[in-house]
Amino acid sequence: MKLIRKLDHLLKVLSERIFTPLDLSVPLVYKAASHDERAAMVASNRQDWTPVTQDHLWGEPDGYYWFAGTVELPVEATGQRVFGRIEAAFGDVMGRSDPQCLVRLNGRIIQGGDANHREFPIDFDAAGGRKYDLMIEAGTIENRRQIGFAVTLHLHHAAVEEAYFDMKVPLDVARLLPADDPRRHFILRTLDEAINSVDFRPLQPERFLDSLERARTIAGRIYAAQDFEEKPVITATGHTHIDVAWLWRVRETRQKMARSMATALSLMQEFPDYRFMYNQCVLLDYLAEDYPELFERIRGEVQAGRFEIEGALWLEPDVNIASGESLVRHVLYGVQYHRDTFGIRPHMLWLPDTFGYSAALPQIMEKAGLDSFVTHKLSWNDTNRLPNEKFFWEGIDGTKAIAYFLTTQPYESQRINTTYCPNLKPSHVMGTWKRYGQQTAGGDLFLVYGFGDGGGGPTREMLHNIRRMEKGIPGCPKLEHGFMRPFFERLIDEMRKKPHNFPVWSGELYLEFHRGTLTSVAKNKRNNRLAENRLRELEALAVFVRLKTGAAYPLKELRALWDIVMLNQFHDILPGSSIGAVYDDSDRDYARFFEHAAELEQKLLAGMARGQSVFNLLGRKRSGVVELPAGQHGLQSIERADGRRADLTWVDNAAPATFSALPQAGEAVPPRDELRAAPAMLANGWIEAHFDEKGRLTGLLDRKSGRNTLKGGQCGNRLQAFRDYPAEFDAWDIDYDFEDQVFEIDRLVSVEVVESGPLRAALRFEWSYESSRIVQIVSLMAGARQLEFDTWIDWHEHHCLVKAAFPLALNTTASEAEIQFGHVRRASHRNTSWDAARYECVMQRWVSASEGDFGVALLNDCKYGYDAKGADIRLSLLRSPTYPWPDADQGEHRLGYAVLVHDGDIAAVHAAAEDFNLPLGVKPVAFERIGSMVSVDNPAIAVEAIKPAEDGQAIVMRLWEVSGTRQTAQMRFEFPVERIEAVDLLEENPVPLGDGSQPLPLVFKSFEIVTLKIFPAG
Repeated sequence: MKLIRKLDHLLKVLSERIFTPLDLSVPLVYKAASHDERAAMVASNRQDWTPVTQDHLWGEPDGYYWFAGTVELPVEATGQRVFGRIEAAFGDVMGRSDPQCLVRLNGRIIQGGDANHREFPIDFDAAGGRKYDLMIEAGTIENRRQIGFAVTLHLHHAAVEEAYFDMKVPLDVARLLPADDPRRHFILRTLDEAINSVDFRPLQPERFLDSLERARTIAGRIYAAQDFEEKPVITATGHTHIDVAWLWRVRETRQKMARSMATALSLMQEFPDYRFMYNQCVLLDYLAEDYPELFERIRGEVQAGRFEIEGALWLEPDVNIASGESLVRHVLYGVQYHRDTFGIRPHMLWLPDTFGYSAALPQIMEKAGLDSFVTHKLSWNDTNRLPNEKFFWEGIDGTKAIAYFLTTQPYESQRINTTYCPNLKPSHVMGTWKRYGQQTAGGDLFLVYGFGDGGGGPTREMLHNIRRMEKGIPGCPKLEHGFMRPFFERLIDEMRKKPHNFPVWSGELYLEFHRGTLTSVAKNKRNNRLAENRLRELEALAVFVRLKTGAAYPLKELRALWDIVMLNQFHDILPGSSIGAVYDDSDRDYARFFEHAAELEQKLLAGMARGQSVFNLLGRKRSGVVELPAGQHGLQSIERADGRRADLTWVDNAAPATFSALPQAGEAVPPRDELRAAPAMLANGWIEAHFDEKGRLTGLLDRKSGRNTLKGGQCGNRLQAFRDYPAEFDAWDIDYDFEDQVFEIDRLVSVEVVESGPLRAALRFEWSYESSRIVQIVSLMAGARQLEFDTWIDWHEHHCLVKAAFPLALNTTASEAEIQFGHVRRASHRNTSWDAARYECVMQRWVSASEGDFGVALLNDCKYGYDAKGADIRLSLLRSPTYPWPDADQGEHRLGYAVLVHDGDIAAVHAAAEDFNLPLGVKPVAFERIGSMVSVDNPAIAVEAIKPAEDGQAIVMRLWEVSGTRQTAQMRFEFPVERIEAVDLLEENPVPLGDGSQPLPLVFKSFEIVTLKIFPAG
């Protein structure tokens, strides 16, 4: 250990000679500016800028500042390499720094600047008296003031740097090898001889440089030494993970992207062997808009083969909460962008940081031509370690995708956690092999390296480390600095040729961590659901209008709306784990979305005759209530939980995927049923609900089966508030002990009968809890087998998780929950550690428990989290964490859920959930008998999307099987069809199916997605 201490110390002394100060600072002037004043600041003559002094005070949260000055190279720098160094009060928070800078020299962006990238090149062959104009953009995020800012000049000594890393990297390997490993002692003996040959005396630079050459020659014995020939090979690719929003706003991320890419491009000039990968289309698109010169340089490096584009998604979204159609669009638009912009077809689902992975993804991947899935996040599990890192991932439909989990971690780590942002020391390379769970099977490995989230990506130190490990160091895995795609092509080829050598993981990849992200920031999740539904409707309307009037598809307008939705599905926005300012921006985004959506609908329908009719979006007939426009009277006036009122009428057998007549006053005939309402009871011909003095549901009788759906002596719709103080990540986590302290929300303020028919009967309940209010309109529709809970909450508590509990009288040990394009069955017992850890789960629109031909489903219109124990199911309604946003979930909330009694028929559950989320609507269009765009004769087949084809001519319809069984169906089109093709999710690779003159027969495997491209005749 004394020898290692000696080597560490002398190498530190040597490292201090890599950059030597010229004892010169650049005289700077300064000005604060807003984020959108870049062009003005670049063009400024700086006459009104303030001189920067030693105690200059600046910086604030979300601040933006400019520093500028003239660099004059001194005579003593002639012929040498000159670098600038940013001197600032850098703070390092979760891998990023504050401030973060972008450096321009003579108007050209040369590099980003941060705590990890303080030095930037000025001149590699300096001439005394040569001048440069320096300008630095600086952004601050943290709530602290910066004291001082300066740029100092330094000489860069490449020979010292080379010698230093020749010795430092092997030393870092040796310190990790066991004490009895002869390779350790060989490396240390050799390094001791090498460092002893360095002449540190300062008076003769030539003598010092000669000694460095001797030291490098001695150290070279290490790289030439023979080691075990079958060492694992680890491919390393440079990367920087940039969260599109998190502890900063999207507009700051646009600057982070510029800084990180500028740094990558700068290092490529100095290190021709540097290989770098980036993936998120949205940030590349922002870069092209904000910094076109940087974008064009990236394009040039892509063409030169040094900058890799991979990853098929528009951005890295949450893949639990986003709908199936949203996930398709992330792939569709991501592949389109990379192909159109760079001429590259990505094939990978790159999702290193998202919070769990839907079992729908393997099929989406296969049907979009993606061949591999990469993450590391499951290593964050708090209970169980996934046993393998190279495996086939089997989705709910049986599709198998090739999956790879990154294994990088420090060699010294005793935890299972891995990283995709290492600073790439030998410890990380050796740790990548150590953490690999399939060592006995051998095989090569992959890692990405570089600081993320504004840390600026790889550094020159990392690149020097790579060069030494590429040469080979005894005891260290062999490293290859290369691109990601070739590694995965080799892996894919191996796994396809020898599938028996690799295990299969079936079902979802559940993250045993960050379970609270299914519920945090409820308003954002509600906006997401409403926006997804609105886009589904608008696209179908666009197709209908095109068929009716021949009007061109509004492709640009629809895409602009999708861009808003996709941006806000980023995996720290939609999950509710960002700062408050991010949600201020998101609120504005959604307000703009709904405003533009209304304008687009008005534009679409402008060519249609004015009047009123009912639009049924779905591919099946529907009967149900319709809310009338304001000022019109229907069969019944109803009350909403938030105090609004509405008038309803009844529509029978609305035709699928088209308009139907809106019954005139006196023409609508509601279902024949006997509705009854009293302060403690609601009933119709199908179910009967009873409530206690605290407003809780004490019984829900199903008349068809004669069964009470609730356990005897227990209450349903039991509102509960749980202590919610996660130990580590507030907005992210619900800890296993959340049930240790629970408070009943049962202080009933009032109950009254507010509706008695003929369409529905309803009670209004109001509760108070601490400083908050909860109002529910509990309603029962005529002819319905479901009880609905329209809910308004004015919430003013913190660290509180609110659930609605339903103890169901069923003999079951599993729940079934909708996910994208299907559903999953999850154990509701706690037999194993895997079952116990899955105590908060994701759903889309429903969760159900069944006992053969009898079951109960809970539907929702904007919720995503639930838990199940046996037959007890609880919906998670609300959380109120305080970090990173102190006011998360404070204020008003609107949500709806329902209890549906069913006969074990999942297709019926699906239809009820669709109806609950996509009710029939009145549009300002005169009714005329216009055929359905499509109808499907099998209720187990859902029409998920009716959209304009991306080519602007054809129609695309996406269908899927909902019950989990093989099905056949016939589709009918009531408009002339020239031809029909089956296509993939990218609307490519057509397979002819017919001409539409006859009903189209289709065969579906369980949960299969089928995409059709229909070409109308004429």
